[in-house]
Amino acid sequence: MLLSVFKKFGSVSTRTLLRYRTNLQRSSAIQQGVLNISIFLISLLLLSIVTYLSVQGALVERMDDGLKQKMGLLVQQQSNSDSDEQYSSEPRTLNQVNFGNEFFLVFPKRDLESKKNRIFRKEGFSNKELDHDDDHYRLLVKHEDGLVFVVAESNDNDQEIMDIVVSSFLFNGLISLFFTTLLVIYLANRSYHQIRTIEHVLKHAAQGDLKQRIGPTDKNNDLAHVSAQIDTMLARLETSMSAMTDISANIAHELKTPISRLRHDLITALDQTEQGKDAMVALNDAYEESGQITETFNALLRIAQIEGGARRAHFTTLNMNDLINTVMDIYAEVAQDSGMSLRFEVNAQAESQPPLMINGDKELLIQMMANLIENSIRYCAEGTAIVIHCVSDGEQVRLQVSDNGSGIPEADREHVFERLYQGDRSRTDKRGTGLGLSLVKAIIELHNADITLLDNEPGLLVCMGFPTVS
Repeated sequence: MLLSVFKKFGSVSTRTLLRYRTNLQRSSAIQQGVLNISIFLISLLLLSIVTYLSVQGALVERMDDGLKQKMGLLVQQQSNSDSDEQYSSEPRTLNQVNFGNEFFLVFPKRDLESKKNRIFRKEGFSNKELDHDDDHYRLLVKHEDGLVFVVAESNDNDQEIMDIVVSSFLFNGLISLFFTTLLVIYLANRSYHQIRTIEHVLKHAAQGDLKQRIGPTDKNNDLAHVSAQIDTMLARLETSMSAMTDISANIAHELKTPISRLRHDLITALDQTEQGKDAMVALNDAYEESGQITETFNALLRIAQIEGGARRAHFTTLNMNDLINTVMDIYAEVAQDSGMSLRFEVNAQAESQPPLMINGDKELLIQMMANLIENSIRYCAEGTAIVIHCVSDGEQVRLQVSDNGSGIPEADREHVFERLYQGDRSRTDKRGTGLGLSLVKAIIELHNADITLLDNEPGLLVCMGFPTVS
């Protein structure tokens, strides 16, 4: 039965190894498995050697102790016997004390010259195979008072025990090697399929197909974790590429009109010059259009730089109240000139609380608040009240910028952060780049903050939350 299992295992293993030979040779699971098997076999060999020597030493020590006791009995019996007794150099059984498969000899020392007695010349313990017997013996020889005392005990039983120990270790080693190899092949085969799936998805991604996914798995291992990270990366990459495609289309669409106007103004100026007319108005219009185009490109470049994350190197600990006061100093008169009011609303309880501290880039945070205020000034009617409010809930510094103007329709709120999105242009004759709130969103994400647009009833309420620092 066991032989048939080994044969079947060998056949399956051979087919598997031939099928995946090239891939398994590069497989980290196979390499690690071979290393583990090698370490296991070396450890098992060392353990077997130590165990073998320990068992052998214990058996020899036990037998030597018995031989010493029997030698004492033999010497004592000889001293009590008649001194004229004839000694035989032939083995004979000691019937007085039953030692089992043993023999003893007592003969004159002069008989050591005999060829068959030469093995008894050296005192002490030794292992011998005697001529008269096929068994192996453990001998104890002692020379005393002109006599040679020999006590011998067969150690064939001990040798059988040692053979069993060796066979057990060999059998256990083969069984362990069998199951370990089977496990390594199974793990390598499983890893192979996972890696092939990953390679397939990455190959398609390299060719531009970002919709491929490795998918969830019921396995809980390193490859499953890496697969999940790859799927997350591909999803984000697909979103980014889609956004880039949309941005490119939007840029082409949005810049088509100002570039066409610029071309028209330049053609008009050229025609007026040829006709001897004053072309200054047309040239001023062309200058304004080129400035608008330059402003759009500068804003796009600034957003890209912010999204790159390099500005995090400029982060310092800032007091949000100080930033708001700086913005108030810049825009209070601007709002007043536009027929609006701008105020920083401070709660009485907030004045007694610790400063509202955050980590951030001072320049970008001022730019963020400036964009929100400029949007209100640009798109709201005269008499609009713009209010800045800031508090802390312990975990976040909550910054709010609100107005009581026309607000943003709820359907447009999820789109206003998109690049070049300008919503309903019919509400105002003032043209913008459509990048102001995109820049705000980029600054918010750089600071790991959040932003929400709500209805101020009437007007718009912009709520932002920044992580606090102690």
